[in-house]
Amino acid sequence: MGGPPVSAGMVTVGTWRDDTASMGSVLKALDDLRCRDHRGAVRTSFLTLLVVGDAATEVDEVFDTVHGLGQNQPSRVVALRLLPGTGHRLAARVGVHLLPRGDQCLGIDDVALELSGDVTSHLDSVVEPLTLPDLPVVVWCRKDHPDPEDALLLTTDHLIVDSAVAGGRAGIVQLDRLRRRVQVTDFAWLRLLPLRRHLAMVLRRPELRPVLDQVSAVTVTGGDLDRALLAGWIADRLPGVPIDDEGDRTAGPSVVLAGGDVEVTVEQAAASVTTSVVEGEGPAWESSIGAPPATTAGLLASALLQLRPDPVFDGALAMAVRRSHPG
Repeated sequence: MGGPPVSAGMVTVGTWRDDTASMGSVLKALDDLRCRDHRGAVRTSFLTLLVVGDAATEVDEVFDTVHGLGQNQPSRVVALRLLPGTGHRLAARVGVHLLPRGDQCLGIDDVALELSGDVTSHLDSVVEPLTLPDLPVVVWCRKDHPDPEDALLLTTDHLIVDSAVAGGRAGIVQLDRLRRRVQVTDFAWLRLLPLRRHLAMVLRRPELRPVLDQVSAVTVTGGDLDRALLAGWIADRLPGVPIDDEGDRTAGPSVVLAGGDVEVTVEQAAASVTTSVVEGEGPAWESSIGAPPATTAGLLASALLQLRPDPVFDGALAMAVRRSHPG
């Protein structure tokens, strides 16, 4: 394990590493490094972020992403690389950083652990001593959805996943089970935010509000996962309205609302969202806004800044599961 780049303005208090570490030595290293700078006594952190990945996880990339959030989310980041094999391994690297902000000093700790063997079956006991007391604990699973019965979730206030890389549409049943146990943010849902936000904005226009009362059919397009989430969202928001989610699977995500002689279409492309309204025989109105592709850093920042229940997502996911697995 090398060392991550440090963001501008951040002061590195010190680093430590040991390829044959114990949890005791890791905790001692953290305490020793924090005592090197007197500002550590008044440092401020907002949360503990536990990042769980496999051998392919680029730990430095994870740290650099969180460093980039800087003053918005100073955190202790514990990155776990779970390696294959039954032989015991616990290699560790620790970095303690400070980000001065006026009279305040923001604290960012990096803890990278490489684990294999029996220790990987009880990660809750590994990470619990590393969490900051009385602050939220967020688990970010970068690949697979965790098992809903995983003991690690007992230490967690919020779970971040990306269904697009964790089974897609096939994984939404397990995701719904997770949602019933812990608050969940899904990057796949956040990627659809420009479309969802623009549709809601358009339908608030006085001349289009009546469309919601007249919707008789809805069509959604996009990949399997996008169609499932969008159809679940519409079904939860407009109960009883027929929804066709078997349309073009190669196109970008879109929603078409049809009612009376009005049709509202919202399409999310690579860098924009376009809404068009057709009334009668011809176009009536069109609007387009820029929507650059979401980055991992941007998605993570959005997730960490909104660590609260999302009833809209909960309803959309529950309905997506019901539609995908009726009965």
